[in-house]
Amino acid sequence: MLKVWVLLLVGVLFAVACGGSSGGQGTTVSNVAVQPADLPSGMVRCNLSGNIEDFIKSEQSPDPNTSKSVSGYWQDAQKSGAKAAYAAIYTDSQARCAAIKDPSTDVGTATYKLVVNFVVQFKDEKTAADAYTNKSIFGFSPSQLRSAPTIEGTKTGLTANSIVLNQSIASQSFYIAEWQNKAFMVILAVLNIDPEASKKVSTLENGRIK
Repeated sequence: MLKVWVLLLVGVLFAVACGGSSGGQGTTVSNVAVQPADLPSGMVRCNLSGNIEDFIKSEQSPDPNTSKSVSGYWQDAQKSGAKAAYAAIYTDSQARCAAIKDPSTDVGTATYKLVVNFVVQFKDEKTAADAYTNKSIFGFSPSQLRSAPTIEGTKTGLTANSIVLNQSIASQSFYIAEWQNKAFMVILAVLNIDPEASKKVSTLENGRIK
């Protein structure tokens, strides 16, 4: 079950990226998102990161199903009060980045380092909290992570509205966090990076939400 959710998470999140809109006090979805300095050395940012409309257009030819699905997810998120979103994807080489673009690549079984981060900004804090608690945004909600052992709330080191799954299966390790802070919701999947480094990524990211 865990592998299924990771695969779905990665498949959706490297597709949904919408930057450029500003949050309150200068906070934007793009500057909240994972930055290179948050990660272990040697990781590179994939050019899959980018604007959602541009991604949808670019995927219409190589992967029309993804293009259609992402377009529908974004429209639904907007109906739930989303006004901006951004995705940041990192892995250990540009060759891996290129492979991820191929719809036949099974990223859910990756044994290499991979980070997929989705930040969405809502119109206000109340709307973001409601989305975290009651909505499925881009097909995800905390209830899905609860199918595996998780920790929630302030014990995660993030916010009261947060959930973290940290688990290893065979040759893979997973750190998956979803949380709401002010008007922002964040979904972060870190594969095959040690637990302390993974937690550091989420802590640094959360700290940028002002």
